[in-house]
Amino acid sequence: MKAIRAAATVRQSLQAHSALGLALGALLYVVCLTGTLTVFFSDFERWEQPHIDERLAYSPAQLHQAVAAALAQQATPPDTLYLILPTATAPRLHVHISGLEDEWFVTADGALGERLAAPWSSLVQALHVRLHLAETWGLILVGITGIMLGALLLSGVLAHPNLVRDAFRWRSGASGRLFQVDLHNRIGVWGLPFALMIALTGAFMGLAGVFFSSYAAVFHQNDREAVYDLVYGADIEPAQDAAAPLDLGRALQALRAREPAAEPIYIALQNPGTPRALVEIAATLPGRLVYSEIYRFTRDGRFIDDQALASGPVGRQLAYSVYRLHFGQFGGWLTPWLYGLLGLGLTVLCVTGVNLWITKRAHESWMHRGWIAWVWGWPLALAGAAWTALLGVGPWWGLMAALAFALSASGLGPDAVALRRRLIGSLAVALFAVLATHLATFGYRPGNPATGAVNGAIALGAILAFMAW
Repeated sequence: MKAIRAAATVRQSLQAHSALGLALGALLYVVCLTGTLTVFFSDFERWEQPHIDERLAYSPAQLHQAVAAALAQQATPPDTLYLILPTATAPRLHVHISGLEDEWFVTADGALGERLAAPWSSLVQALHVRLHLAETWGLILVGITGIMLGALLLSGVLAHPNLVRDAFRWRSGASGRLFQVDLHNRIGVWGLPFALMIALTGAFMGLAGVFFSSYAAVFHQNDREAVYDLVYGADIEPAQDAAAPLDLGRALQALRAREPAAEPIYIALQNPGTPRALVEIAATLPGRLVYSEIYRFTRDGRFIDDQALASGPVGRQLAYSVYRLHFGQFGGWLTPWLYGLLGLGLTVLCVTGVNLWITKRAHESWMHRGWIAWVWGWPLALAGAAWTALLGVGPWWGLMAALAFALSASGLGPDAVALRRRLIGSLAVALFAVLATHLATFGYRPGNPATGAVNGAIALGAILAFMAW
């Protein structure tokens, strides 16, 4: 009887796993593919504007000049002015004003330079974070995919009674559906901790707004600010001399004296140009996953307090650590590459999961060709978007045109094998076009290692696609 119940449980779990996978496979594939690329967002930003001067050093005088130049462009003082400080992964100083889409790089003498323009990187990030939909609904949808990914992973474990044994088993000479089964199971087993972490943190980031709104409605009379203050700490308005001049140098010096190991990543001027001005310096702390601690200073640079993001309640520390954990922004240069490999594995897991269901069908159908067009059409579409962005055309047009080409090709009659070869060949051509256009536009940039790494990855991808064609 126990054996019958166990078999029934496995069968039901397998059915639930297949149903969930089919419903979400296409969506999860896009989220995982773009998420893998988003891990390298800073590198792609530098690749899109490789001619921008890069330096880690900056001076208080340079910061003050940038603040003055940015405020001079505004008719009324903004709520917040951000100075994004150079770091090892993004060694470029730039200014951002709340409520505006534009950001400006800052020159060595503090003047506002070229606008930050990374349309392709921003498109990839928007696709991952919200599927390029309206922000609220896109975040919710992606958050739901995180929950469903977790459900798929857990149902996959329950549907796999020989999990531990098969983790070390690969059938030699396996091909076709048997190869897909072994690949899917091995990636699923060995990548399970990473995949579960991605699912949970992605669900939290996507659905945090829903959680906070619900909690506010039940416990705080719909006051969402009260909930955010509870989780992240409340804003303050310190008493200070309205005539005191802005002194960022003093604030930075006070931070170094207080936390010598802290690395400032941005300065936020709250209510700049008004008597209520406040200086906040966000800084990373060694050995901590929290995105940053935020240290608060008066306008003239006197230390007030910190927001206790790294030392406050455990829930606050966890909430503020989710972003770095999800995108691999910790642990040095090796972590992003490890996340990239694991993210690619998760993407392949999504593909092989749908492949297993499709290959059960006795005859090839539009579903076979449509899935192949979707799987290979998205890399082609992202390459097309990068190419049009380099040409000064909106990347969205390149993305849509390439994706439409791939999907329409699936309905023009070739069998699945011929369609796959056609799309892989098109991908090779597109990647070579991106590389050639970038080199023709910007030339070789030995002083920008991110550009070299991205171009090297594009060249490798083009070669591999050509070899697989």
